[in-house]
Amino acid sequence: MPLQEHPYADKLIFSVNGKSRISERALLYHFDKILTLAEIANRSKRSLVPYSFRHFYITERIKSGRTYSQIADACGTSVAQIEKVYYHPDDETMTTHALADYTVNVNGVITQI
Repeated sequence: MPLQEHPYADKLIFSVNGKSRISERALLYHFDKILTLAEIANRSKRSLVPYSFRHFYITERIKSGRTYSQIADACGTSVAQIEKVYYHPDDETMTTHALADYTVNVNGVITQI
């Protein structure tokens, strides 16, 4: 698609000259280099793509206590989209939510707050 026809042509994020997009091929080439330098484990099994960072960012923001509406505003999406597509709780998050109204006393007994 020519740059003039692209709906966000004036909002380039990845550009060398500020006038044209970097090709997908070049973007993926550099993305692969970044993953290599970062020593990402199990890369071939994880099917990571540049968009994976968005999923990671949104999940981490939820885990840090941000509300869905705060994240939706920051990422230019809807709360429904975050709930439906992006948020994937891990075991730690599920345990934290499940035990939110409980505490462990000095004897190791779990009691409700």
